[in-house]
Amino acid sequence: MDEALARLGMSVPDSALARRARELITDAAAPFLVNHSVRCYAWAVELARHDGLQFDPEILYVSAMLHDIGLVPAYNLGGCYEVDGAIAAERLVGEAGEPKARARAIYDVIALHDDETLPPDPATEIVLLWDSAGTDVTGHRFADVRPAIIPGLLAAYPRLDFKREFTALLIDQASRKPTCPAAAMISAGILEEIAQAPFDS
Repeated sequence: MDEALARLGMSVPDSALARRARELITDAAAPFLVNHSVRCYAWAVELARHDGLQFDPEILYVSAMLHDIGLVPAYNLGGCYEVDGAIAAERLVGEAGEPKARARAIYDVIALHDDETLPPDPATEIVLLWDSAGTDVTGHRFADVRPAIIPGLLAAYPRLDFKREFTALLIDQASRKPTCPAAAMISAGILEEIAQAPFDS
């Protein structure tokens, strides 16, 4: 259980799979990316509360923890980082002995989180991570987050110069993989949106 999130009234799944996902990203990624992953889960839970949506906590949590692991060199398979990360997550879920359908559900949440538009009738977890990643990166739907939870979340999981660090990752992805979503997002102006996001860093 994540005590910092619990203090904010957010439940965190305490399954073996959830713990393995958290351990994997913590061991593999830089602290700024780990904190981003946890904040994405928190924003997703908060947006679900705002929108009155029910979701599978384990699918959402594992997806949030691992949605950017494809940016970590050890998990770069040469494809778009969203898909590389989805492959890593699907493998982790399979190794944990979970059903293939559950592994595929987590794959889809991660693989689709940077798409310009979502498919018709997406799973709730897909919508929530798509929105919440936007919250943390550009401030998308930030107005729908209760102001009372923001200081505690940012204190527990500080941004650690996230804007500069994540911008560098996106530029690197776009330069090496020009047909992937990172390049399209940069062309659409995401770097300016990151710079103007309602966070200090």
